[in-house]
Amino acid sequence: MNRILSALAASLLLFLNAGAQPLALASANSTRTFKVVKKHEDIHVYERWFEVEGEGRETRELKSEFKVSAGMDEILSQIQQPEKVAKWMKAVGEVKAIEGQGASQWVSYIRYDVPWPLNDQDCLMRYQLAREQGRVYVYFRSVNDNRVPPKDGVKRLEGIQGLWRLQALGDGQVKVSYSMLTLEKPSMPRWVTDPVVRANMLDSMVAFYDLLNE
Repeated sequence: MNRILSALAASLLLFLNAGAQPLALASANSTRTFKVVKKHEDIHVYERWFEVEGEGRETRELKSEFKVSAGMDEILSQIQQPEKVAKWMKAVGEVKAIEGQGASQWVSYIRYDVPWPLNDQDCLMRYQLAREQGRVYVYFRSVNDNRVPPKDGVKRLEGIQGLWRLQALGDGQVKVSYSMLTLEKPSMPRWVTDPVVRANMLDSMVAFYDLLNE
């Protein structure tokens, strides 16, 4: 089994084990370092590319990191509650809970209103929350779920994985790290998607930070 499949299998196993820390992403074996591609004050967006074995192509992992003065539960509410997600996640037309709202595992439906020339997109995302001393992890991945059938003119996204890491630093400070990637083959060239993807990531994290500081 190649490295990508191994990492995916590990992710699934961790996801099914409520007591495990959901840490493995498909990029876990990448030896490439992250590079800053966009920033606003102390909020940075990083990017690295890794090979999708057997497909002769690379895919992108994005990550953002920053520190915020807020409690863990306050930060988690921005991740768990659909009405709050809709306030900070950019280019989003709809976010709704499908199951498990307020639980340690939940499923959300997200529809993205993507600017031209990209098409509108949607996905169903399953989340898993795990806690340990001073740290919180929220792993998420896209899933197939017929409770929300595909819609005409809206592309159903697949192969998305991501991870929130929250680390208490003391004095009311928390380090927030958010990373995500997709294994789906892109339908548009990088010169089209790069500016949109990077800007959406940064704008979303700035809005996330600002909501916690209101």
